[in-house]
Amino acid sequence: MKQRGSATWKFWGLMVGLAALAVSAFGNTGFAAEQKVFQWKFSTWAASGNKITTPSQKWWADEVEKRSKGRIKIRMYYVDELNGPKEMMQALKGGLADVVCHVPFYAAGETPIWLMTYLPFTNLAREDWNLLVINRLGMESKPFIDETNKFDGVYAGCYISSGAYNLMGKKPVRNINDLKGLRIRLAPDLGAVLKNFGVSPMAVPATEFYTALDSGVIDMVAHTPLTLHAYKIDEISKYLILGMDMQIGPAPYFINKNSWNALPDDLKKVIESVRDDCPKFYWDYLHNPDLHASAAKMIKEKKIQVLHFPKEDREKLIAKAEPEYEAWAKRCPDYNAAKQALADHKRIAAEVMAKYPNGAPGITRKDINTGK
Repeated sequence: MKQRGSATWKFWGLMVGLAALAVSAFGNTGFAAEQKVFQWKFSTWAASGNKITTPSQKWWADEVEKRSKGRIKIRMYYVDELNGPKEMMQALKGGLADVVCHVPFYAAGETPIWLMTYLPFTNLAREDWNLLVINRLGMESKPFIDETNKFDGVYAGCYISSGAYNLMGKKPVRNINDLKGLRIRLAPDLGAVLKNFGVSPMAVPATEFYTALDSGVIDMVAHTPLTLHAYKIDEISKYLILGMDMQIGPAPYFINKNSWNALPDDLKKVIESVRDDCPKFYWDYLHNPDLHASAAKMIKEKKIQVLHFPKEDREKLIAKAEPEYEAWAKRCPDYNAAKQALADHKRIAAEVMAKYPNGAPGITRKDINTGK
């Protein structure tokens, strides 16, 4: 009897031990799942050495990694390392990249709805306003959401070129009459507007700005002043024309849907928090005096004359932009979706300016123009 009792106790002791191991293993498995590290590839069209665009895009990746406490690790792949600038949406859909920074202008036929954000004179006066609007379009507007879904993407924020597009080059533009006869590198829709005033729009890739201007193929380049400085256009220019503020150049971030769905809910919230902070960050980043110091120094050294385009003449340009919105909508595969995208943009823009008259919530650096 004693031997049988001893064996019974040993049996039950073994069962308890196995049960404890099972519970432990189950708990560890659950913990391991919660703590899984996701290794993501971020593909961008920007060059690693670009001092304007690259730091701002890397901010997004760094913030995701920091706020996730290292549970999402992101490796940046710069221009042509993983795919070409025109292949972002295909890289996204095929899973080649987990995150892409897409320039709608580079693949207009693939994302015609997102190209709406490039239409001339649809931009607002503040960079943070523009990004607040784009964030809402990416999350709320059905035409934008539907187009993103075609590539199995999830909207995750946006990069925006450093301000609004103005002119720099070798010819003075003191008023609207001075545009006549100029050969200007322009995006197509903006080119169609300025063509009404005698401009010859020229299609020149960003990588060829310098050569085209230096050789006399073009007279002026339309882009943001900081971007023009990054491409060293100020080294060979005589004039900078401000106050035209003709368009912006946003580049949204998209996450592959499979990569997104693999994340636990708490990490999805991390990415959403970074997305929501993009407007605040970019305003602060683009208004950092240190960022402008080098460009200002070059303007002074090269004795570039800074001219200000008259407000009343800008209004004349805007008046010619409206027909181009209709032309863009007709080029889109779905005309009604395009018109809805325009209507959503107009409505959301009005709501954003009314709700945030002093800009995105949480801005830390004062507006260099108003001091607010």
